[in-house]
Amino acid sequence: MGIGIDLGGTAIKGGIVSDDGKIIQTLEYATIPESGYENILLTISRMINELRERSESVSEVGIGIPGVIDAHSQMILSCPNLGWKNKNFKSDLENKLSVKVNLINDATAAAMGEYAYGSGLGASSMIMLTLGTGIGGGIILNDQIISGTHGVASEIGHMIVGENFYDCACGKNGCLETFSSVTALKKYIDLQLQNGIPSNLAQYDMINGAIIFDEARNNDQLALEALDRMCRYLGLAISNLNDILDPDIFVIGGGLSAAGEFLLNKLIGSLQRFLTYKDLAQPQLVLASLGNDAGLIGAACLKNYH
Repeated sequence: MGIGIDLGGTAIKGGIVSDDGKIIQTLEYATIPESGYENILLTISRMINELRERSESVSEVGIGIPGVIDAHSQMILSCPNLGWKNKNFKSDLENKLSVKVNLINDATAAAMGEYAYGSGLGASSMIMLTLGTGIGGGIILNDQIISGTHGVASEIGHMIVGENFYDCACGKNGCLETFSSVTALKKYIDLQLQNGIPSNLAQYDMINGAIIFDEARNNDQLALEALDRMCRYLGLAISNLNDILDPDIFVIGGGLSAAGEFLLNKLIGSLQRFLTYKDLAQPQLVLASLGNDAGLIGAACLKNYH
C-alpha cells in the first residue's frame, strides 16, 4: 500500500494505491499557484493526513513534481509552473508530517507507473515519452530510475533533432518538443494557413490535437502533412534513444496518445526508416495504458525503487 501525489499546475491529485497498482481512494484539490509556496505546502500536508487516516499502515509518500529535482538533496531546483526555485520541499513537508517523502519528476513518475503496472509491465528497461503541450520523458534501465548526476536526465523533449522555424521556450532551436508536441503541431499548421495552404483546419477558431487527428482521418492534406512531420522527428528521436540505451520497450503517453493506433502506426513506420540495426531485434513501441492515473500510481510505488 502506498500514497501517491501528482502535483500539477491546476490540480493536486492524491490517492491510496494498492500493492498491485490499483487506486483505492483519491482526493483532489485546486493548486492555486498564486496562493504561494506555503499555502500549497499546507494543502498537500492536509491531503496526506487525510489519506493516511484512511490507510494507517503507510509510512512513505511519493510526490510527482513538474520540475527539476536535485538527485541527491531532493531540493526542487526549478518548478516553472508554480514559480518555485531552490525549495526544500521534501524537508519542509517532512517537518509537518511523521512520514518519509520521496520526490520525482512528474513525467518520470508517469513512466514508473507504466513500468510497474501498465504497458511496460514485465520489461527490465523502458523509455516513456509523454506527448502533450510539451514532451516529457522517463527512463528506467535494468530496474533503475535514471535521474542523472544533477537530476535533469530524461529531458527527452529538449533533444536536438533538427533546425526549426521557431525557438523552444528553453532558448534552443531544434528541440524535439518544437516538432512533435501539441504546441508544435499548432504552430506548424498556423504557419501553413498563413501561407495560404488550403485546409479544413482553417474553419476552427482554436485547434487541438483531437481536431488535427480527426481531420487527418478525413484525409485533410495539411493535417496529414503536420502529423507526418511530427512522426518523422519523433521517429528520429526514438531511433537516437534506441542506439544509445537499447531498451526493451518504448511507451507513448500524454494527450496525443489518445489518437491510438492511428498515431502508433505512423510512428512505427517512421521509426523503421531511422533504425540503425534493422536486422536485429526491434524495440517494442506501444501506447500507455494508465492514462492520467500513471503519475499518481508511479509516485505511490516510488518507495520500492529507493
